[in-house]
Amino acid sequence: MKLIGTVLRCSSRKVNSSSKETYVTDLLVLDPENSGGTNYAVEVWGDKPHQVTLMSEIALAVVGVVNKNGGVPALRAVMAAQPHKPAGAEAPAAETLAAA
Repeated sequence: MKLIGTVLRCSSRKVNSSSKETYVTDLLVLDPENSGGTNYAVEVWGDKPHQVTLMSEIALAVVGVVNKNGGVPALRAVMAAQPHKPAGAEAPAAETLAAA
C-alpha cells in the first residue's frame, strides 16, 4: 500500500538493534485522500534519521502495521521515491526576489 500525505510531525530516535546503529523516524501524516482527513502514525526504520520538512508532501510505502492501542492508526513504512521537483523549486524566497 502507498500512503501519500502531508507531514504534520516528525521526530527521530536511536534504537539498539543487533549492535548496529539504527534509527526510527516517527511521522504523523495527514491522508488527504480519506474524506475524514485521517492522520496516521508512521515509523520509518533506517541506518540514519530522516529529515522531513513539516507540512511537506511525502510518499511512503507501507510495509506493516504496528500494534498500538489508541485512536491513531499506526503503520510501518519505508520512504518511497519522492516526486522530482524542477530545478530552482527549492530556492529561498530572498534569492527568488533578488532574481526578479
